[in-house]
Amino acid sequence: MSIHAMTSPHARAALAAQRRNSTISSLLIAILGTFLVGLILFIITMSIEQKTNLEMIPFKTSLTDDPPIEKPQTRTEVERKPTSPTSAMTPTIVANMASAISIPTLDVEATELNLDFGIGDDFGLGDGTDFGTGAGGAASGFGTPTKLSGTLGGFLYDFKQDKRGNTRKDYTVGNNADFIKFAKKFQSSRFKASGLRDHFKAPDELFVRYIAIPFSNANAAPTFFNVQDIVKPSGWMVHYSGKVKAPKSGTFRLVGFGDDYLGAAINNNAKLIAPWPNIRPALEKRGANSRDQPSHKSPFGPNLVYGDWFTLREGETIQLDIGIGENPGGKVGFVLMIEEKGKEYTKGSDGRNILPPLVFGHLANEDYKALREFPGWQFDLNDIPIFQAE
Repeated sequence: MSIHAMTSPHARAALAAQRRNSTISSLLIAILGTFLVGLILFIITMSIEQKTNLEMIPFKTSLTDDPPIEKPQTRTEVERKPTSPTSAMTPTIVANMASAISIPTLDVEATELNLDFGIGDDFGLGDGTDFGTGAGGAASGFGTPTKLSGTLGGFLYDFKQDKRGNTRKDYTVGNNADFIKFAKKFQSSRFKASGLRDHFKAPDELFVRYIAIPFSNANAAPTFFNVQDIVKPSGWMVHYSGKVKAPKSGTFRLVGFGDDYLGAAINNNAKLIAPWPNIRPALEKRGANSRDQPSHKSPFGPNLVYGDWFTLREGETIQLDIGIGENPGGKVGFVLMIEEKGKEYTKGSDGRNILPPLVFGHLANEDYKALREFPGWQFDLNDIPIFQAE
């Protein structure tokens, strides 16, 4: 037998009301939850968008408010003039508004590289004559310690000391006869180093491209050869020697002057003896100087000396020896040029042919500058025969 419970109308109404309230509450909770989730997602989305969409504003250099920027200067000391570096355009984005902060573009100006370093009283350390020695390419003055292409090497000898560095008793500073005695021995050896072997020899060899030394202190030579502490500025001789190739065929002569001594030989035969006039008669050699001596002043006062003519063939290798020396001390100066027979040269105001220097190897820019600015003198620098030393 089953028993069935029957609900009253009042109980059924209460249950229906409770279900309705539960449904409404669930809907409200669902709506509120959805709203809150949407609000949270909206806030997160806005935050991410704000971070990722920031406007990038480059800076524009202010032309009026910023302090002036001092341009840095780059200076170096090296051997050849290099090709100037190319400049690059820096791309710039300019905003439509000025910024309080500016990023300046540095304008760096590179200077020319220069390998020269000067030594000697009148070669950068004294009265400012623009000569020097250096590995950068110039070979002016008494020479550079670097064997540059085509240059002619030489050593300094001291007449006042024997080969062991002891003071000689047979040499008196300022005595012309003593200087002439040793200079004649050098010439009698046919300008060979053996004619100087009894004298102290500076250990360093220097290399020159030309002989063109303006009036300078006599201690410039010992300073160049790095023996200024042991060789006094008098009674010295520098001997440059080597084999060179003739650049062209023709007939030539050497022209120059030395204070106190200048002599040159081709294939061991004297072709120019051009010392100071007070010692010249005792040192002249037959066949060295031309019989015709035009009256043209040298850069140092006395007249230029013109050597005897000699003939060369293009490509011919010849032995070349040059001696330059000083007797009492004080000032020195030397210039050595070459003249080609039959060639038309520009004339100076005194009627002399403006001649090129005797050159060994191709000149560097610094060499051209030194020759152009040689005090009181003009060289032909447009058509220079280059004698390339081996």
